[in-house]
Amino acid sequence: MKHAKKAARRKILALRDAAHDPAADAAMIQTLTALDAYQKAKTLACYVSYGSEVDTHPLIARALADGKAVAVPYCVMKTHEMKMLTLSHFPDDLKPGTMGILEPDPAICPEMTPDAIDLLIVPGVGFTEGGERLGYGGGFYDRYLLRLRPDATRIALVPECLLFDALPTEDHDQRVPVIITERRIIDCYHTDPSHETAIKQEREANYDA
Repeated sequence: MKHAKKAARRKILALRDAAHDPAADAAMIQTLTALDAYQKAKTLACYVSYGSEVDTHPLIARALADGKAVAVPYCVMKTHEMKMLTLSHFPDDLKPGTMGILEPDPAICPEMTPDAIDLLIVPGVGFTEGGERLGYGGGFYDRYLLRLRPDATRIALVPECLLFDALPTEDHDQRVPVIITERRIIDCYHTDPSHETAIKQEREANYDA
């Protein structure tokens, strides 16, 4: 499975680099910010986009302007731990971290604890319409998603060209319930309520642990 995932990432990332469309990114952000889940959220945790990822910089700036508390990932590579650190100023509170990806400065950015997050934007390499996610291989988000409140909203921004019928995933790979593309909003669990119930029970058990 490890080799299958690595090969899939390589192919999908090449496709993403070739097909990246800033107009599609803007359309996804517009759809997201019109949702009640965004409008009602007091706190937002969001990855800082890098390379050909869906551009989240406008979203982060918009959320701060809307008066929301905004946190972005900070990864401790030695312990494989990810924290969400709260920004006061964007992009001034960021500096290049691992592989040049912008990260918050832990000296000035306090942590937003998982139970404080209302809305989390989940990154990934590729997704299926059922919400299956192929990540980057570090497992940071798979572990972090289990720490959220059961009622926290999780959304992925995914170009249509990065939706697939199937992906190499394993039981520990966390799914997302909602996907926004440049054309539509996908309720990933709608056709599989039993899976949604199982995931909710697992998340509640991990949250209470």
